[in-house]
Amino acid sequence: MKKILPLAKSFFILSLAALAVFQVNQLWLVNLTNRNFFIYLQARFAPAAPDGQNAFARPFRIISGAGDGHFRVRYSEIAGSDEWFFCEEILQTLLRRDANFSAEKISATSEIFSQPVVVCEYAFSMSAEIFTRALGGQGTLLADNGIENFRKIFFLPNEKNIFFVNEHEVFKFSLAQTDFSMHIEPANPSRLHFVQVADGFVPRAPGNVFSYRTIVAENPFRNPQGLFTRSHIRSMVETFFDNPAAIIPGISVDGIYTFSTRNAMVRYLENSVLEYTSYRTIGRTAPENFMADFSAALDFVNNDPTVVNEIFLRAHESRHGRAHVFWFDYVIDNRPIVLVEEWRTGARCTEPLLAPIEVVVDHGRVVRYRRIAYTFSSEGAISWKNLPVSNENFTLGFPVDPSPKSSGTVIELAVIY
Repeated sequence: MKKILPLAKSFFILSLAALAVFQVNQLWLVNLTNRNFFIYLQARFAPAAPDGQNAFARPFRIISGAGDGHFRVRYSEIAGSDEWFFCEEILQTLLRRDANFSAEKISATSEIFSQPVVVCEYAFSMSAEIFTRALGGQGTLLADNGIENFRKIFFLPNEKNIFFVNEHEVFKFSLAQTDFSMHIEPANPSRLHFVQVADGFVPRAPGNVFSYRTIVAENPFRNPQGLFTRSHIRSMVETFFDNPAAIIPGISVDGIYTFSTRNAMVRYLENSVLEYTSYRTIGRTAPENFMADFSAALDFVNNDPTVVNEIFLRAHESRHGRAHVFWFDYVIDNRPIVLVEEWRTGARCTEPLLAPIEVVVDHGRVVRYRRIAYTFSSEGAISWKNLPVSNENFTLGFPVDPSPKSSGTVIELAVIY
């Protein structure tokens, strides 16, 4: 009995200690932050981003024509489109090690547009090496045939031919496989459509006039009364922090709303720009990996709850030999949203935004994230647009600028050269 009593006391003390640890965990890591202990641990290390390789290979727009000189242009919902499914399947076949094809450099592409064609167009000069990896290909097939980079890919479904096009050269690949097929719906020339001009595609409409729906710009960082308040902005940025209960709010003398913890800071800047900065230590023992960095950037944007519009990759660059910068544009109602000028974040800005979204990734971790604060919806009124009678290459988009906008600001479609 004398031995049992001390053991019972020890067990009781250990039980109380375990209960205390559990309650502290529930209080700080679950109840207060709506998170659990495993998410807390994950925050200590660079995240394993989901696979974003396929997204990198997708074009920013797809043009298709049935061979009659009239074309459709797709900006929206490319990932799930029949056109991209068709193009991706052919590309993955071509980039296999055992692909059966012939290749040659040609001087012109004029004959392409007189037959059914699908064109994938990229907003930047696409690296052939990275493109191959993004589609799961192996080896250096494109480089071995003289292709270092390209801006467009033409697909001729009836002939099983693929053309990679850059500023100066055209490379033709002919696949031996013949089981690819796609029906291309002809564009309706009695409505808005596109025609091929020089190196681009320009819109046309009967009488050069067509109708469209305007878009509406909203700022979710304004409260329901349309005001900026520290409490409302804080509620909108808590998702950027591992432990929102530890946020220290503040406001600078310049009117910049600031929210910070030991590891991160979020600021709402003067000209309606949201900025996130991470202070966590970056592990650089592993070599930098472009695709891993792109996947991390895409995952970060997709997990920002106030990014509600579709995006595409506008450009990217390497910085200081270790970090990668990615710029994304928005798409709405099958048209791009375009910055009319560099977007200065405030009066003292030295690094203006070059696109609506900018993400800097270093060894798989997002270290800086900036974007314009607005969201856009196609809920405006029907309007009419006159097209210029010109063969100069231009497109149609919704222009935005950093001038103050109240909720519900209507943005008209514009001709962009």
